[in-house]
Amino acid sequence: MSLLKSLLEGIHMPEEAAEKIIQLEKEIDYETLKPMVSKLYERKVWQEGLEELKTELGEDPKGYKILTCMLTAALDTYKIYKEKGIQDKIFYDTFGCFSRFVKEHLASYGSYGFDRCWWTPRQLSMEEFRLGELEFELEKWKGENVISVHIPSDAKLTKENCQASYKQAGEFFAAYFKEFSYKYYICDSWLLSPGLKAVLAPESKILQFQEGFTIDSWDKEDPSCLEWVFKNPKLTLEELPENTSLQRNIKKYFREGGQIGAAFGYRPAD
Repeated sequence: MSLLKSLLEGIHMPEEAAEKIIQLEKEIDYETLKPMVSKLYERKVWQEGLEELKTELGEDPKGYKILTCMLTAALDTYKIYKEKGIQDKIFYDTFGCFSRFVKEHLASYGSYGFDRCWWTPRQLSMEEFRLGELEFELEKWKGENVISVHIPSDAKLTKENCQASYKQAGEFFAAYFKEFSYKYYICDSWLLSPGLKAVLAPESKILQFQEGFTIDSWDKEDPSCLEWVFKNPKLTLEELPENTSLQRNIKKYFREGGQIGAAFGYRPAD
């Protein structure tokens, strides 16, 4: 079994997408792309590397070419995980974001694809890790080291799960990033929006997640709620689906002039 195929199985890539990736691996001259791919490991040149890679790959309507390149690059990241002694579960949980994004493309547009290449250099460069239900990224805020918290779409946000993730994060960064001292977790998400208090019951898991954060700012115009709740940010108000109680409640709230947007918050590191 090839290393790439083993990775695809480990991250549970859908079979249809995996077959296309394996075929593209044979067609793409990865060696010529390495100078561009190498830039994806360094934050300050991520965007430059992505643009160069897109230009070199040419037409890529479903994003499979760049997805194949990134997953091939992930094999090098895996070697660093092994050198550091980071367990395989964390690697596969972290790189499972690629499979999740491919499945989310299906939910949004009716077919598998990959349109999140702007996000995944974080995983390739080992600046973001999934630890339990949550993802944690090495960041800066007001000139200080912080850990940014991201909430995967498949996360089960029980209070117990979140507490376990924060505990695991504390232990993980203390073990593998000793030089990265930090005092706060930060989060910028529609899930922190104060507007959600108008559409969710007090015992909601989302509101319980919010309780841990002090809200610093609220961008009421941020459209991310449309993507994550309704799967398509391009839909008009009338086109928004009403398949879940959350969709129905938010759509009704929008009709009444309410706003969700996204909020930025912080919480002390335990």
